[in-house]
This record gives sequence, C-alpha cells and structure tokens, in this order.
Amino acid sequence: MNADNKKLGQFVALGHKALGIDVEDVRSLIELARHVFRISSIETGVAPSVVTALLTKFTDAGRRSPPTAAFSKLVPGRPQSGADGNREKRWRLEVGHKFYAEEIPATLVEVKYILETLSMTGAPVFPPQTIQSAFTWLTGQPVEPGTFRDPIQLIPISFHDFCADRRLIQSGHIYPLDRGGRHEPANAFLMLARSNQLQGNNTLPEMIDLMRHIVQRHNAAPNYVETITPAAETIAGEQVTNP
Repeated sequence: MNADNKKLGQFVALGHKALGIDVEDVRSLIELARHVFRISSIETGVAPSVVTALLTKFTDAGRRSPPTAAFSKLVPGRPQSGADGNREKRWRLEVGHKFYAEEIPATLVEVKYILETLSMTGAPVFPPQTIQSAFTWLTGQPVEPGTFRDPIQLIPISFHDFCADRRLIQSGHIYPLDRGGRHEPANAFLMLARSNQLQGNNTLPEMIDLMRHIVQRHNAAPNYVETITPAAETIAGEQVTNP
C-alpha cells in the first residue's frame, strides 16, 4: 500500500517533530493526514464519496465547532445549515466559548481522529516503519489496524463498519466541554455512538464509577425488577394477542 510514498514520508517526518510543531507545521500535517487517509482508504476499496464524507466528519469534530445557534437566520424556525454559518473554526470563536480551541490543538484533534480510524480493525495496512510509531505522542499507541478500541466499552471498532455507517462513531471528551473540559488531543477521542449516550455529560471517571455502583446494586438485588413488574409478561402478551 503506497499511499503516495512522498507525501507519506512528509507526513511521518512531521509526526516525528511531535509537540515541537508550529502553526505552519500543523497546517501541513492536517493536509498530509487527509491525503494519506484518502489514498489509503480508496486503495482498500472505500468509495471516494465515502472518504470525502468521513473527512468532512473529522473536520466538523476537529477544527470546526458544533452548530453555534439552534435556528437559522435565513429561514425562521429551521435549523442552521452550512450555508448559514452554523460551524466556525474553533480559534475564531471568542476565547472562553465552550467550543473555543487554539489552532494547533484543534488541528491535532482532527489528525488524532484520522489516526484512530486508521487504527481500527480492518483499516489499511501501511509499510513497516512509517506511521506506526511516528504519532504515539498523539495517539498513545501504535497506529496499526486493531490497536484502537472504543474508550468506553473497550471493544474493537471495525473500520469497514464505520465506512458503511458514519453515524456509528462520534467524537467525545474525557471531561465534557459543558463541564469545563478543553478540546485538545489529551481530552478528545472517537467513540461508538452508543458509548457517547452512556457517558452523557459525565466525565469518564464519573461514568465508570456510576456503572460500577449500578452493577453492584443489581448484583445485590438480582430480582428487584421482577418484584416491581409482576404482570409485565402478561401485559406484553395481551398487547400482542389483542392489539
């Protein structure tokens, strides 16, 4: 898998600069990351239109903010659209806005999302000694197929499942932005949409602690639900037989 060897080499070289990269470096890094992702994905059989949609998703979750207003200024009562400027580059927002992030960390979050996707099960395989160890400072682990797991459920994520349904994956934060968390690589990661629902507005430690206590209470009272819903099966059966 070549993925345009020259640009792949440039991408790896910038990766080895680690946290020493400046604004110009990070602007080159994201363009190279997008190019490497596009070429490698298409070479493994992903449709170009799907690749474009995935890259847009990464940008919307990385450098750009979520919608900044509930309704359109152009069409009263309608949600904002892209033409209505519902998303903005995060560093152009007012400092202190919950979606604000400086250009370098916001861009590195987007690069991290691309690398996490390239670390999913079934992702493209790169030549040895290229991207595998060049970005461990950003991802925390080698960029190799199968190394990335959903950080909530700790289960593998399929690259091809993600390509087939972009809604499968969402971006998340260990410390939610509503709770004062920052949009930066150390706090941001991809996760399954179901995991995002489970986490809600909790921090990751809070969610794990909550689930631990729920399991402990259910183990201590395994039949409690049945005691408060004694007729549930009968009612369900009546609904089926007598709609």
